[in-house]
Amino acid sequence: MGAKGCWTCRERKVRCDSRWPTCGNCTKARRVCQGYGIQLSWPRDGDRKRAITLHDTHRAMKLPRSKARRFLNAYSWDMALSAELENGTTPAVARYHRSMQLPHPIYLPPAVTSKEESHLIGFFHESTSLMLGPTDAEALTQFILRIALSDSSDTTNPVLQGVLALASLQLHGSSKSFRYKRLAVSSIVKESTDWLDEKSLLQNLVATMLLYHYELSLESSSKGTWVVFFCAVKRIINTSPAMNKLVRQEYSVFLDWIYYHEVLSEFTIRHWKVPYDGCGFAPTARSPRMDGTGSMAEESIGCPKNVLELIVHTCRRTIVASSPEMQYTNAELERAKVLEQKISTAVGEFGPIRAPCAIAMDRSAMVSDLHRVACLIYANRAAHCVSGTDFRHRRLVREGMLLLGELETCQNAWPLFIIACEAVDDGQRLAILDVCERTRQDRRQRSSHIHSIQNMIKAVWNQHDLDADDRIDYLAILDAVISGLPFMPLFA
Repeated sequence: MGAKGCWTCRERKVRCDSRWPTCGNCTKARRVCQGYGIQLSWPRDGDRKRAITLHDTHRAMKLPRSKARRFLNAYSWDMALSAELENGTTPAVARYHRSMQLPHPIYLPPAVTSKEESHLIGFFHESTSLMLGPTDAEALTQFILRIALSDSSDTTNPVLQGVLALASLQLHGSSKSFRYKRLAVSSIVKESTDWLDEKSLLQNLVATMLLYHYELSLESSSKGTWVVFFCAVKRIINTSPAMNKLVRQEYSVFLDWIYYHEVLSEFTIRHWKVPYDGCGFAPTARSPRMDGTGSMAEESIGCPKNVLELIVHTCRRTIVASSPEMQYTNAELERAKVLEQKISTAVGEFGPIRAPCAIAMDRSAMVSDLHRVACLIYANRAAHCVSGTDFRHRRLVREGMLLLGELETCQNAWPLFIIACEAVDDGQRLAILDVCERTRQDRRQRSSHIHSIQNMIKAVWNQHDLDADDRIDYLAILDAVISGLPFMPLFA
């Protein structure tokens, strides 16, 4: 240190007395002494002695440069694999065999020639979770784009117009996106008499689901306009003779997508309209790959299939029946018991979060556990009339609160609502409000529906506080709060 003088004297090329902390020259001249520490320096332009670039005229002539900016991205898979390779644990490295997920390139057909439409399709591909909500699996995005770009000569494809409408709504607002929505609606209407054709049926269903999500993303979704398009989907899948042609392996991700929203709309209808009328069609799992464990459905919708099925059973079990044929049967009761036992086993005796762990939990696994815990809470309260102060019930609530704390944001409105309604003290309620606020501030996710969910949560809390003696039934409070809204709320 100081053997060659301070950096200021070295730049001025004068002798330095190497005093500490500032040298005498800098002190007398009232200059800023740059000290004696290590500094990084870069070669000046034209400094051939310290040049760090290799000038190869032959190579430069043979390799033309592109003006496009390219970046090397390191993903979580790369980081995890690097850590395992560094540790040298062969069994651990074996977990990564055939697990690399390759991005899917977008191939635009000649019909999509405008720069604007190309940009909109690229935005849809990269921002699926912003437009399709919790169902943000890569497979669903690729499925929708494959249907949208299947025929390069068909410029009126309703799926393509639906994709453009959703992307334009997020980027430019409702005024500029309305023309794409209008084209999608008109294309569906033109083909409404041709549902017996498999291609037309699939295009109509996908396009109508996209329009359903379009309404969810609008501020006017507070008026419940999404119901119109989703009822159209339910009517198509339950009345079209060609629907059986779509029950195939390659359409599983699409059928899972419909089933998820179908079940949560069933919950909305059950509590918003009392006595229960329903849409005339009970939600049905149509995907051929869905098994008893529900593991396959988790991959595409983030929620186990048996959880969705139990939600349907619980809603039907608590129906204010208006006719004998709507009464809950013994067979359905036994099926609900089996489902509840499987979900309880998956949650475990000590819950999904057992102890602090240095390795971060997988978010998709936590979202699945959040649905399981919320489903058990709802079944306890709605079907079994369990008290909110029951010890085992409070343990479930605690696990749900811990999961929400780990997630920090929660785009899945239904489990957030069910768990939040059980918050009884100020600490839990403040934690819930923090989750809602962080979710609304996350611009990468669809969160316009969280505002109404938060208001309903507060209304339920008020009713619990006013019912000091705990005399009002759980379902009575939920029905009163949810049906008190002037529009049909969204829990998907």
